[in-house]
Amino acid sequence: MRQKLRVLNLEDNQSDSELVHERLTREGIEVDLDRVETREDFLAAIKGGGLDLILSDYSLPSFDGLSALNMAKELCPDTPFIFVSGAIGEEIAIETLKRGATDYVLKDRLSRLAPAITRALHESEERLSLRHAEEALKRSHEELERIVKERTSELLKTNEMLRAEIIERKKLEEQLHTASITDELTGLLNRRGFSLFAKKQSDIADRDKSSFSILYADLNEMKKINDEFGHKEGDQALIDFATMLTKTFRASDIIARIGGDEFTVLITEPHRAATEKIVSRHLQDNLRLHNEEAEKGYELSASIGMVHYDPEQPCSLDELLARADELMYEQKQLKKETIPSSKGGKQEKRAYERYETDDNCPAELVVSGSVMIKDISLGGISVRTSQRLTKNATYKIKILQADDEALLPTSLVVWSSMIGRGSGKSGTESYYEAGLRFIELNDRVIRALEKRIIDFVQCCDKGKGG
Repeated sequence: MRQKLRVLNLEDNQSDSELVHERLTREGIEVDLDRVETREDFLAAIKGGGLDLILSDYSLPSFDGLSALNMAKELCPDTPFIFVSGAIGEEIAIETLKRGATDYVLKDRLSRLAPAITRALHESEERLSLRHAEEALKRSHEELERIVKERTSELLKTNEMLRAEIIERKKLEEQLHTASITDELTGLLNRRGFSLFAKKQSDIADRDKSSFSILYADLNEMKKINDEFGHKEGDQALIDFATMLTKTFRASDIIARIGGDEFTVLITEPHRAATEKIVSRHLQDNLRLHNEEAEKGYELSASIGMVHYDPEQPCSLDELLARADELMYEQKQLKKETIPSSKGGKQEKRAYERYETDDNCPAELVVSGSVMIKDISLGGISVRTSQRLTKNATYKIKILQADDEALLPTSLVVWSSMIGRGSGKSGTESYYEAGLRFIELNDRVIRALEKRIIDFVQCCDKGKGG
């Protein structure tokens, strides 16, 4: 119990108020009892605050206890309110409790007043403690919500940054992939890009039993353009030709620059009898229009070969490209106006077993310098060179032997094709491959070739084993 309670006593009878004070003092409850009779005094007292307890009579001449209860619940709801009155009916007593009174005590039973006050103050303290706990819990929840909101905001920002980083990384990966399959100068596909897309088209053709065509084009007089007008203008000529190819063919066709001045187009539309004529007319019209408008002191022209894929006689893309390259070179050499074409790749029928060699097996073309032998048979030889060999031309091939003797069979160029760029001093030197057929063979040369092939086999086995 508190040391001294401040109690407001709404009571019109001075004697009854004194009895209450005396009773509480006797029970060990020290109080500072402030008695009021009127509504105005009661209102002023509760507005002043600092009350620990309100004791009220039920009925007064100018005021009533229920009105006082309503005022107290509005202005000081945490202060216990106990009715101390004369005889009141049970219904009225219950109504006071419903209205918010803490308890009621009859004046002729004041012995119940002290326990009622003790209980009311204890309940009030419990309610106050509970309210403080609820308020503390509410503040804790609000603080937790604030922290969660801040952390959520931070996580959202972090997620946005991660999402942006992922998007940027994907863009970079796409750019790197695009760069790896795109020719930097013309914006067309490069050889690698063409191989990727052409392989998909070839798979589709095999699945659907459909055909497609491959056009191989070589831009003429590039060396002359570079020598007379400079390499910058030479690059522009390549760009202009790439643009014309894009204008000539459909978006579904696969266009690529696969070498220095060499381009290829995979035409996805099935081959028809008039395909070569239509392609030639469109490309020549675009070239003519460009030359008329450009007025650069030189004219663009191209040599072209075309090959058609037959799903009933499948062959590799490399074979198709090699055959189209041969046909292109045929047009360049013979200066044909029509596009030479054929069906399928080069079908090589070998009469002899062919042996692959390695870099330790050299040879020389008497008129062209050193070459590397790729493979050899009694029927012919495949070499890698630094320059294109002229088709149908004959060469003496000086094949060096272990005993330092030279074997010089005469050979006819069957095919020649640019393979790519080498790693020479400039980093841009072209290299080629060519197939040559041995001609004018006699028994002595055949025996020498047989011995040399054995040497090649031993040379390769030694190289692979080491």
